[in-house]
Amino acid sequence: MLSKLSKLESILGYNFKQQNDVQVAIVHPGFHKNAHNRATAFERLEFLGDRVLGLSLAAHLYQKFPNDKEGDLAMRIASLAGTDFLISLAKRKGLLDCFSVPKDFFMSQHKTSAAIADIMEAVLGSIFLDSDFMTVQKVVLSLWSDDLDKVVYKQKDPKTLLQEITQAMNRELPVYRLIKMSGELHNPLFEVEVSTCKLTERGYGNTKKQAEHDAATRILSKLKEQQS
Repeated sequence: MLSKLSKLESILGYNFKQQNDVQVAIVHPGFHKNAHNRATAFERLEFLGDRVLGLSLAAHLYQKFPNDKEGDLAMRIASLAGTDFLISLAKRKGLLDCFSVPKDFFMSQHKTSAAIADIMEAVLGSIFLDSDFMTVQKVVLSLWSDDLDKVVYKQKDPKTLLQEITQAMNRELPVYRLIKMSGELHNPLFEVEVSTCKLTERGYGNTKKQAEHDAATRILSKLKEQQS
């Protein structure tokens, strides 16, 4: 544990004054499946770290890109604070060696990614508790420095992208509703309605999933129009 903490401090460029919180943060609760109190402590740190990360990035991007509108800034944060980015950053910075994740988690790509992203946020929460906002923001900007100016948006399906953008904008999550299914059994046509950000659109497709993606695409186009 001490060797992992030492390496973590070296990568972060931050030395912890108190180590109780960070020791909880770097060990995923899956290691202590029956330790309810430890899992609760980890989840609280993750909750705090998620907010600290969002504010750290938002404050920086607000100053860095004065011509960006709300939707543009939301897109940047959705990319820089998303699970895919956090797992990539942890790998690139060598942070995986500092974390303890149950081996069986690596049997599932989704579980592994989510677990490491959760730990990243918990660590940021522990830094905030050990110091202050300006200090943890400095750590965030240092770790994220190579990516802040050249965000590459990974191609995602419209439904996922819409959810991430609405989350970053602190708006209500998209709600999908099946309106009707018509056509022949071998060639059905689904009609789905999606509502979010005070907008409602309908999408169509030969499967419910296709219809949802079509509806999400239409909402994304409307949001883009609002930002232009």
